[in-house]
Amino acid sequence: MGIQEILGNAGHADSVKGGRSEKPDNVKGKKSEGDGEDKKDRVDVSQGARAMYEAERTQRFDAIREKIRKGFYFQRDVTEKVVDAVLKDLKKTS
Repeated sequence: MGIQEILGNAGHADSVKGGRSEKPDNVKGKKSEGDGEDKKDRVDVSQGARAMYEAERTQRFDAIREKIRKGFYFQRDVTEKVVDAVLKDLKKTS
């Protein structure tokens, strides 16, 4: 797929590449009929992708639960790393 196919009527590759917001001559400044302010970008995620995400998420939580069950997080060095990470995160948000 070429650049022009991706850009369509949005503009030329030169105007995108340079980061300029200039409109090419073939794009009109007025909105055409049917172009409403309420148009928004949209992403549709397939059921298969959602299932994969949930499976990975479940595996991660199962691994964490198993580490808790085995006492992994109660080791001094691990606890210190967790506390350091939490403090670092708290400092970012304040």
